[in-house]
Amino acid sequence: MPKIITQGEITMFGLEIIKNILVFMIVYIPPFLIFAKFWRERRRSNVLLVFIGILYIISSIFMENFIPFIFVFLNIKYMRHSGEFNEFDIKNFKFVKALNLTIIFYIVSIAISTVQTIILSNFKVELKHQEIVTNMVNMPLEKFLIMVPIVIIFAPVLEEFVFRWLLFKKIFSRRMGVYLAALLSSAIFAVIHFSLNAFAVILWVGLYNCYLMNKKGYWYAVFNHFIFNSITIAALLAEKLKFM
Repeated sequence: MPKIITQGEITMFGLEIIKNILVFMIVYIPPFLIFAKFWRERRRSNVLLVFIGILYIISSIFMENFIPFIFVFLNIKYMRHSGEFNEFDIKNFKFVKALNLTIIFYIVSIAISTVQTIILSNFKVELKHQEIVTNMVNMPLEKFLIMVPIVIIFAPVLEEFVFRWLLFKKIFSRRMGVYLAALLSSAIFAVIHFSLNAFAVILWVGLYNCYLMNKKGYWYAVFNHFIFNSITIAALLAEKLKFM
């Protein structure tokens, strides 16, 4: 007997497509657009650029954020001889200073998470975990391990480039000032993760990383994001191994 598809399933499928399109347009497309800008400034072939763009879109659909991650590094390479390269220069990154800043960040994160949990429990509100967290909890260990670099390496490099450098620094700050730019870019960052349960903490990640981007540089924001995602992944892996 054929499976009957309900209206609710069709709606959920439609919403999932919309979510994927939004993520693709907001997170994956900007690195290519910036690459295209540099490419055209060097008067290279537009036909070849179109071909690269088609490959970029197709490969990003199937390989998630790996290809945009590569293009972030290509863009940073192009900026090497520009006045903007200083905030991307890895020589300006100091590990001990970054670690101290991340410890401060995590203390506040725990406080925010605790307050949110207390508030939600008092109102007896139960929210779903972030979708990627739920998916990683349920996936086989082999696939989980494949997802680890995607979450803790590719995502921080890509998302800090898009949300903190492009949206916060390049676009919003120049039009509305640092504080409103930080709030707006961080709100978009939190919304695009589609998780009410994690919204407050993700918003805090965005705000703090805007501060790091503005005062310390790109790699401080990437490092903070990397540690945040790594701790989450470590907790999920420990939980998964416990039930094996």
